[in-house]
Amino acid sequence: MQSLHSVPVRKGGLLAIAAALLLSAAAPALAQRGAIRGKITDPDGNPVPDVQVSIVLLDGGGRPIRVKTNDSGEFLRAGIPVQMYRVSFELEGWEPLQAMVTVSNGGQSIINETLHPLPEGVLSQAQADRANQHQQAAQDAFQDGDFGRAVTEWQGFLELLPNEAPAHFNLAAAHERAQDFPAAIEAYEAAYALDDSMLEAIMAVGDLHGRQREWEQALSAFDRAMELVEGNAVNLFNYAVYASNAGKVELADEFYAKAAEADPEFAPAHLQIGMARAREEDREGAIAAFERFLELDPDGAQAVMVQEILDQLRNPGL
Repeated sequence: MQSLHSVPVRKGGLLAIAAALLLSAAAPALAQRGAIRGKITDPDGNPVPDVQVSIVLLDGGGRPIRVKTNDSGEFLRAGIPVQMYRVSFELEGWEPLQAMVTVSNGGQSIINETLHPLPEGVLSQAQADRANQHQQAAQDAFQDGDFGRAVTEWQGFLELLPNEAPAHFNLAAAHERAQDFPAAIEAYEAAYALDDSMLEAIMAVGDLHGRQREWEQALSAFDRAMELVEGNAVNLFNYAVYASNAGKVELADEFYAKAAEADPEFAPAHLQIGMARAREEDREGAIAAFERFLELDPDGAQAVMVQEILDQLRNPGL
């Protein structure tokens, strides 16, 4: 009788097979994934490159998936889990846009959208944030006496919002405090050009010209200022001061009187009227003007001097 031969069994082989079977049975099903692709164009149909595309779960969970459009305005992001997503499109200088999309297993969800440029003078959120940062930094620097930095920060602000008259005015004030009068005048003029009701800007131009002894330019600035506000005592008085410095004494006296007429309680005007009357040897007129000045400003820095002049006018023989 034929005997059977036993076959040696390698135990390790059976164990390996059993382990493999166990692993195969425990492995989870492959995750379901898909892709999102699209193209971004402008209103004329031209591709818009470098658009930031952010893909986030509709419920707000998870980390955003980000990609940018290429030179053809196209983007593709594969390997995205099957879910509903909010897709946002952002590019500085353009209106932001959002779209909803559902990713299907093994499929491609297509998003083709049109971006519109922001209207002139309207900033994106990122630009607005930078403008606010420049403004706050400029104000802080000015308060700290760092006028050079204030100038730099206001210039950064104006690169974003070039048509903001108050920013030009503040830039001018920083230049002025830094003793850069020509740059200050240029910035004040820019503020006035953008807002021709900005009396203080054109008054500052006149003042800075006067501080540089540029009397004719100062008068020209105050001429423009007087067109803005009729009967403003301070304006009329300053015009008179620069007219006097320019050697136009009669014109100055005329406007000192107008300043007092515009505001009868504006003491400096009465002082200058008194000086003009004394110069014209109108003793009674000078006395009346000086007395009125002392009624309005009895403890002012010039009160003692005016009192001495009054004493001389009242007692010319002494």
